[in-house]
Amino acid sequence: MTCRPRLVAGILLGLASVGLDQPARAEAPLHHDIRLIADPDDGRITVADRITVSGRRSVTLRVAPWMRMSNVRVDGNAIGHSAAGTSLTVAIPSLGTHQIDVAAAGVVPKIDPKATRGRSASEPAAGAQGLYLPGWSRWFPGTADETVSYRLTVETPTAHRVAATGALQSEDLGELTNTSVFVSQRPIEPPSVFAGPYEVSERTSGKLRLRTYFHRSAAGLAETYLETSERFIRDFERQIGSYPFADFHIISAPLPVGLGFPNLTYVDRRILPLPFMRGRSLAHEVLHNWWGNGVRTDYETGNWSEGLTTYMADHALAKRRSARDAAVMRLGWLRDFAALPGERDIPVTRFVAKQHDASQVVGYGKVAFIFHMLKHEIGVQPFDAGIKRFWDDNKFAKAGWSDLQAAFEATAQRDLGWFFLQWTARAGAPRLTLEDARVSRSGEGYTLAVSLAQTPPAYKLKVPVEVTTGAGTVRSHIVIEDKSATQELQFEAKPLGLHVDPDYTLFRRLLPGEAPPILRDVLLDESAKTVMLHDDPASRKLAHALADRLFNGARKALGPQARPDPDTPLLVFGSKQQIDRFIGRSGLPARPAEIEARGSARAWTARRAGGKAVLFVEADGPEALGAMMRPLPHYRSKSYIVFEGRRAVARGVWPAAEGPLAKKLE
Repeated sequence: MTCRPRLVAGILLGLASVGLDQPARAEAPLHHDIRLIADPDDGRITVADRITVSGRRSVTLRVAPWMRMSNVRVDGNAIGHSAAGTSLTVAIPSLGTHQIDVAAAGVVPKIDPKATRGRSASEPAAGAQGLYLPGWSRWFPGTADETVSYRLTVETPTAHRVAATGALQSEDLGELTNTSVFVSQRPIEPPSVFAGPYEVSERTSGKLRLRTYFHRSAAGLAETYLETSERFIRDFERQIGSYPFADFHIISAPLPVGLGFPNLTYVDRRILPLPFMRGRSLAHEVLHNWWGNGVRTDYETGNWSEGLTTYMADHALAKRRSARDAAVMRLGWLRDFAALPGERDIPVTRFVAKQHDASQVVGYGKVAFIFHMLKHEIGVQPFDAGIKRFWDDNKFAKAGWSDLQAAFEATAQRDLGWFFLQWTARAGAPRLTLEDARVSRSGEGYTLAVSLAQTPPAYKLKVPVEVTTGAGTVRSHIVIEDKSATQELQFEAKPLGLHVDPDYTLFRRLLPGEAPPILRDVLLDESAKTVMLHDDPASRKLAHALADRLFNGARKALGPQARPDPDTPLLVFGSKQQIDRFIGRSGLPARPAEIEARGSARAWTARRAGGKAVLFVEADGPEALGAMMRPLPHYRSKSYIVFEGRRAVARGVWPAAEGPLAKKLE
């Protein structure tokens, strides 16, 4: 599932970069007192906004193209103003405190259930199943300010219940209308509003109010979501500090989105019943109230919040299950990075928001790995203390990588500039090789001399090693700072085997044998080609549409008789018989047992003779192929998936060989 109005910040940053009215001096944050009357069924909304300004000589207000502003007054007086399109600039009499009153009205674009795929999370929508007004969509007269305080009063017909960012101050459920008031005394991102035919369930925990706003089809899940959310919030409070808001709400969305906002998450109602949403994804959304909302991200220096959230939520839940599960997750991140072409790699300081699959590999996986390596470098206690220090120093403010560095340097009591410089300012990753490992007698014990090398530019690395001896397993580490290093390790019992970085503690380039093919090996490669084996028009049309989704854009397809270059990654569509013939004439590995004669459709990867990957997509007819359209793109990190209709009944990653970083010692 994707997040986020951390996406909002990407949008706000983009607006700032094209010259929207940026204050020339430090000014008091704006305060909005908004009254919104909304009818989700027909999309009509009216807005009355009283804006309190101080320390400004002018304010430029903007609304969406489907809104119109009117009746502008300053301190109660109608004033002249300059307008351009959907914006107007209001002159302020003095630098003191003043009030601007402005009205606006419009019709929110209707939800088209048949055209929701691929829609932008920044687009508002209305319909009988819900109203979605994200704050950055300019549904009210806003400015370029990143944060504002507000009092928001929302009135809807009684068929619809309302949720919004900000603390729920009051709620009046009347005979004809419902009226709810939401308040944010502290400046946060512009207010977002959600309404729908929701069944509302509530639980309180101390001063915290938790609510679900679910469509009737999901109402039976409310208690589970409330209980799980409360548990996650209390867990994160122990690790970080007090929950930064008064409320937390989970809202059922009629749209195919999964978004996090201050004090709430907005989730596709079809996803709510799925186990991953109630577990890993919900934890991720809860934690964003600290990282990204409680501490805002300084996007000019890179988005650290998605990776830190991934590490403290997704990875932590995997580790809670077992150390092995956490290692498997880290290996998955390394596999994803191995599939990323060099020209699509960027330093993490350039990651702002997830715009495509390649950016997720860097902004989520690599950044999460950076925090894992930092814990390995400085130790668990200084790392945990650094998390709390970072929160205490930066809550309700904007922070960047330099603020993270300062917090961890304070708790580790050492300079970490080298660590943050090499991992945040550089693209890429080191490639480690085990050059030699020799055992010799040393008095009554043994000496193991280990030689490691890395490709330039050199990283300073604390490389974990696991040594199997006649008396058991011993863990140690080797420091390498240049292109090579040799270090001697002492043992009482004879060393029998060596494994370098056995648990995937380091972010590095996997070596041959460590990285079995996954879907991303094909789908992230700009040189990949599609081979279309289908000969019936219905299947060909569906296959072309699915290829466009998988590649995030159109690619020209090759015909069934094409002979692609062996160094070209391939996406191959066809029936079982067509793919079997293609495999036979191309000298590719036979279909694996994991997918043989299973399901209604299958997708799996293999290696071509030149080392590039091939992805087969096979279906038992057009209906089975069409059923893959939505779910298949979500399995990019897998080597194979078997579908029965839309349901994945089997999936996994091909096992990796032990690899060149493991060695038996003589």
